[in-house]
Amino acid sequence: MPAHPVAALDDTRKTCVSGTHRVLAPAETLRRIRPLFPTVGITRVADVTWLDEIGIPVHQAVRPGSRTVSVSQGKGLTHELAQVSAAMESIESWHAERLGPGEVTATVADMERMCGYRVRDLPLEPRHHLRPGLELEWTRASRLDDGAATFLPTDLLRLDGRVRDTWSPPLFAQTSNGLASGNTVAEATLHGLYEVVERDSLARAEGKVSPVLDLATVDGPARGLLDRMGAAAVEVRVEVPPSPTGLACFLAVIWSEEFPVLFAGAGAHLDRDVALCRALTEAAQSRVTQIAGARDDLTTGAYRRAAANPSGLPTPSPEAGRLAYGDVATVRNETLADDLRDVVTRLVSLTGRSPMVVDHTRPDLSVPVVRVVCPGLRSESAFL
Repeated sequence: MPAHPVAALDDTRKTCVSGTHRVLAPAETLRRIRPLFPTVGITRVADVTWLDEIGIPVHQAVRPGSRTVSVSQGKGLTHELAQVSAAMESIESWHAERLGPGEVTATVADMERMCGYRVRDLPLEPRHHLRPGLELEWTRASRLDDGAATFLPTDLLRLDGRVRDTWSPPLFAQTSNGLASGNTVAEATLHGLYEVVERDSLARAEGKVSPVLDLATVDGPARGLLDRMGAAAVEVRVEVPPSPTGLACFLAVIWSEEFPVLFAGAGAHLDRDVALCRALTEAAQSRVTQIAGARDDLTTGAYRRAAANPSGLPTPSPEAGRLAYGDVATVRNETLADDLRDVVTRLVSLTGRSPMVVDHTRPDLSVPVVRVVCPGLRSESAFL
C-alpha cells in the first residue's frame, strides 16, 4: 500500500506511551493550547476527580457558548493528561460546530460515481430522506490508503444543535464519532480511527456473548487503575468484544455499593495497554460525570436505576469464556506513522474501502483537528 501523506508528516518518535501514545508530553500540549481557550470560549477546566472515591483523574472543560454540549469530559492516568483530554475534546467540538459551507453542490448519485462509496453506508437517521437525486453540499476529504481526493456530505460533518425556525428533512445522524484532535495531523487521525474501530466492535458485540478478561493476569499501567478501583470497593468486569480488525478492544463495566449504577467505558488501540487504560478511565469518567451532574445531555435515568436495582454487576453468561491479558494481541510501533499505516491497512482489508479524513484545522488556531469516516464499519448509539 502506498504511504499516505498523513503518515509521512509524522515519523517523530512517541514521547508519551503510558496510557496513550502522543508525540508531545502533556505539559507541552497544555502550554500550547491554553492561550487558545478565550478564542474557543473555554472559561475554565475543572478538576472533578474527587467527587468520586475512585481517584482516577477526571477534568471538565466548560464552554458556555457551545452549539452542542457546554461541558466536555477528559480522563487520563495523570491530571495533566485529563486536562488535555477535556480541553481538546472541547476544541474539537468548536471546530465541528463552525464548519463552513461545502465546496461542491451535487446530487448523491453524481458524487457516488466520483467518490467510489455508497452514501447509504454513512451514519443515517432512522427515517432519513436520502435518495439518489437529492442535491447536497460536499466537503473535500482525503482517502487514507493512497491520499487521493474525495468528498463527504457537509451535513454529516457539521455539529450544530442550535434551534432554527426552518425544517430540514432528516438525513445524517449527528455524531462526533471519528472527530479527533492531536499534536499533529497523524496523531489526530489515529485518535479518530481508534474511535470508529471501537464503536464498530461494540456494535458487533450487541446481543452476543463476549469473553471476559481475567483481571488477575493484567499487568502494565492498567494494573494501577484496577488497584485503585479495588481500593475504592468498586467491582470491575472487562469484556473483550469481537475485533475483526485485530486491534485490542475492551469494554469495562464498574459498580459499587456507594453508587449502585452500572457505568461503562470502552477503548480500542494497537497497544492493548492503551486500549484497556482507555476503557477503565472512561468508565470512571462516566461515573464522575453523572455524580457532577454538570453535562447538558445527562438525564435522571441513572439515579432512578440506582434506586431500583442496587444488585451489583450481572453474572457473566455461562457461555462467556475467560481470556488472559497476554492472549490479547498488541502492537507497539515506535512512530505514529507506523501505527497509521498499520491501522489503515487493517481497515481496507476488512471493509474493501479506504477510510477517509477531513482536515478541520484552522490556520488561526493551528490545532490539528480532523474527522475520520469509515464506510463499511458499523456504529452504535446506545453506548454513548
